[in-house]
Amino acid sequence: MLDLDDDNRDVRLVLLVGVVIGLVNLVYVFVASPVHVGIDYRVYHLAGNVALEGGNFYQAVPDGLPGYFHYVYPPITVLGFVPLALLGSETIGFAVHTAQTVLVGLAAAWLLVRYLERVGDGRLPWLDRGLIGAFVVGSVHSMSSLFFGQVNHHLVAALVVGFVALDTDRETLAGAAFAFAAFLKVFPAAVGLWLLRRRAWRAIAAAVGFAAVGFAAGLAVFGPELTVAYVERAIIPRFSPEAFAGGLDPGETYLTIRRPISVLLPTVDPPLYGLLAGLVLAPPVVYLYRTIEDREDRLVSIMGTMAAVLVFFPSFPIYFVILYFPLIPLLYLLESGRPRQLLLAGALVSSVAVRYDDVLTGFEMAGESPQLLETVVRPVFTFVTPGLMGVLVILGACLLQRRRKHGPQFVVRNGPETQ
Repeated sequence: MLDLDDDNRDVRLVLLVGVVIGLVNLVYVFVASPVHVGIDYRVYHLAGNVALEGGNFYQAVPDGLPGYFHYVYPPITVLGFVPLALLGSETIGFAVHTAQTVLVGLAAAWLLVRYLERVGDGRLPWLDRGLIGAFVVGSVHSMSSLFFGQVNHHLVAALVVGFVALDTDRETLAGAAFAFAAFLKVFPAAVGLWLLRRRAWRAIAAAVGFAAVGFAAGLAVFGPELTVAYVERAIIPRFSPEAFAGGLDPGETYLTIRRPISVLLPTVDPPLYGLLAGLVLAPPVVYLYRTIEDREDRLVSIMGTMAAVLVFFPSFPIYFVILYFPLIPLLYLLESGRPRQLLLAGALVSSVAVRYDDVLTGFEMAGESPQLLETVVRPVFTFVTPGLMGVLVILGACLLQRRRKHGPQFVVRNGPETQ
């Protein structure tokens, strides 16, 4: 139960640090690299214009951008950007898109607050409400989506709707929401593991049906050629393992368990890294799935699922946002103890958005010896990044909480689905 008399300064600090670093990141991009502002929205805007002209928007690349900056979502989704393209100006379209993104993020934050207050049987102070809203909309994990013009706030909102709906036994809505998230980014489809564990058959049916309707609509409106182009240009490259051959370069920003695996086993055939990642992550997920007797069990199991999904795929740090549910609820709801301390620490470390290139630039500006960079910093960032370390600590907190509450015995029970 949420005790509003508790001192939540530690949670507030974690949320505040994420927001402050997000604002610093925003200022840094505006000053150091203003050309990157709205870079993803330029792709969406061009795709909308090309769709209006009846062209292949998967081959359209904005002027001055590398070839990998092209549309990567299912064909039917481009209709969501056509109205923005009709505005004419990229600048106006980006402004409208940004305002819409902020509203979607605030809606997701409102759902999180409502969920916390419902399950905690209390009311959050306005300070906490404001920090949750600011964190969801503009933390270090979210701010990149804002200034790039991404759609990750929509992804967050869909996942929050899905999990909250599932918690109140509205499985059809949950399935549709999860399908929308997976329809946009593909990898959230792995949430299906949790739906199987919950035996949420109606949610699974709704998700499959929603996705089928979406792809059928794309075929009907744009024909098979663009659907094939979507698979070739968007799906297949996402699973390309070439970057991990011989060990991932420290300059690569991937947030994935495949990074340390590729460093420890550099001679392994790159396609096998995915299998090895699955073998590493499966045991902790199975352990968390052993019992879901109450809401806390389910939140911890969901956290383990989403953390494993995030680090299994060759994800980017920008996708840390998929952890907002249940990370934010757990920060408030998990009782005091070592698991909660680890959860707070993991969330805090995850906000340290420092890349190897940033450290390299800092060393050059400070005139420091390159020997320290090569002997200490480079090996560390080659093996692990702050973001990956933070996610693994969060996963460890879930495992510790599971063991503390239920012990090592093996019991598989579904328990009540809601309280």
